[in-house]
Amino acid sequence: MASAKQEYVRLPLRLKTKETIWGRLTNIMFIATGVSQTIAKYYWHGPEVPSWSLRFHIIKNILNKYLAESLPQDTTNDLSEKIDFRFIADYIAMNNLPSRALTVDIGHNKEFNIVVDEHICTEYKLSRYGDSGNKINVLAEEDLASAQDGQPRTVSCQIVVGAAAQICTGCKATVGQHPRLQMLEPEPLSIDERVILHLHGGAYCVGERSLTHLHVYASMSSSTGLRVFSPNYRLAPRSCFPSQLHDCVLAYKDLLRRGFAPENIILSGDSAGGALAVALIFVLREMNAKMPVGLMLVSPWVDSTCSGESWTTNQGKDYLPPLNLENPFHPTRMFYAAGRRFSKQMLEELKCPLVSPIFGDFTGMPPMLVQIGQNELLHDDICDFVKKAKKQAEKDPNASPVLLEVYENMPHVFVLFDFADAAKQAFESMNRFAKQVFCK
Repeated sequence: MASAKQEYVRLPLRLKTKETIWGRLTNIMFIATGVSQTIAKYYWHGPEVPSWSLRFHIIKNILNKYLAESLPQDTTNDLSEKIDFRFIADYIAMNNLPSRALTVDIGHNKEFNIVVDEHICTEYKLSRYGDSGNKINVLAEEDLASAQDGQPRTVSCQIVVGAAAQICTGCKATVGQHPRLQMLEPEPLSIDERVILHLHGGAYCVGERSLTHLHVYASMSSSTGLRVFSPNYRLAPRSCFPSQLHDCVLAYKDLLRRGFAPENIILSGDSAGGALAVALIFVLREMNAKMPVGLMLVSPWVDSTCSGESWTTNQGKDYLPPLNLENPFHPTRMFYAAGRRFSKQMLEELKCPLVSPIFGDFTGMPPMLVQIGQNELLHDDICDFVKKAKKQAEKDPNASPVLLEVYENMPHVFVLFDFADAAKQAFESMNRFAKQVFCK
């Protein structure tokens, strides 16, 4: 007897659902409305913060409008199993945040594929993480089976080099002056080349192919003089936890396979990517694997339960909208288990350190730089995370330093506003941190 066809609830979606002229016009009107309202408010009432330019206001408000209105925020928990999240995944991909292509005066990028063959297929030993450890093992077994069948999966990855980065040790030329394109190849330029492995943010759901972050990577590269590698890990809700973490582990292992030494790699991440970076360190430590030399985090989403007081006190100051875990479209819900109802059991599962690093053990962590905005909703969660890491470090004389930088009047992942003075200061701080960890 044939099973009944699943019936899904119809949803009031604000952006295009098909690639049609009408769909494109819908998106244009959505953005144009936000821009015109921002301009009118800016000139009528003045800037929200004196140091914010009109450009800053427009980007901040468009981000807020996109995050607050692209999916219905009044959807109730009881509808969780009646939503077609495959369709939602297509909808999010179709309406991804606008990206800015790199111009030659900013930087260069190239995409390559990581082949998940038998050499980097990993067997996880993560018994302390219970069911989460089991889930990531299932993914590893699937990859190994595909590799052995001669059909290995691939994970694409961006290489970005800032135009001002002096990387080639042979001729000391900037990338823009270099006569060859070696700098955009994934192999080490020298036996001791130092690089950054950055895990992009986007609430685990947006950031397709890292295109929203190219200017951030170029600024990081120009400031530090290092090439930036960024894996395009699988996105929710099409792929839920721990797909993202597994792909990031593979990206790190691929760098090692190509000849980059752990002591020459800085791991970094922003927002959801910051949480992935810390979780990756937890995985490497549990498996007694060599760790990167340092950890740089920008606005890391360290608590997916969103329990900090600043989720309330900073409302209206950040572009992130207030979120309710009862809503099936909460990024935590779509990332962890799209289509499953929220419950007390799920809340406890979200406290697994591989999901919410704030609940983890910080023993043996590499040196850490954490940069956050004063106005962001995640402010208190991140501060609690840093306090916990510092408190644990105080008990160990060999513990690595933990540095927290709070940037005044800045929102979540403020380095996306790469033209702002605070972002430029943050990139310079990354450079100082990189020099310190590489010279220790």
